[in-house]
Amino acid sequence: MGKRTHTREDQRLRTEFFEEGRRLDADPDTRELADCHLCHTRIDYTVDPATTPDSHTLDHYFPVDDYPELQNDPENFRHAHFNCNSSRGKGEANTNGLGEPMAAWW
Repeated sequence: MGKRTHTREDQRLRTEFFEEGRRLDADPDTRELADCHLCHTRIDYTVDPATTPDSHTLDHYFPVDDYPELQNDPENFRHAHFNCNSSRGKGEANTNGLGEPMAAWW
């Protein structure tokens, strides 16, 4: 049996985290805080979580399999694309991505 739990509390925390990302993304001053922490690009908050490659998923910075005590710790939550999170699996978070995005004027 895996170490993850799937309770109402887990779902409530996921929903709250998604809504927080949606609010951050809606404000130009905080938008980058809602970007994918893995590739540093914008997440599509107009669709339900985990429904498209660019949709939102809650990523655990420290994998739940290795740190089950951090599953419901908001300090361990990161915004991520569905595809980026799926590609990462349970490995270490490589937040370097392809580098920093180019400035809009470039």
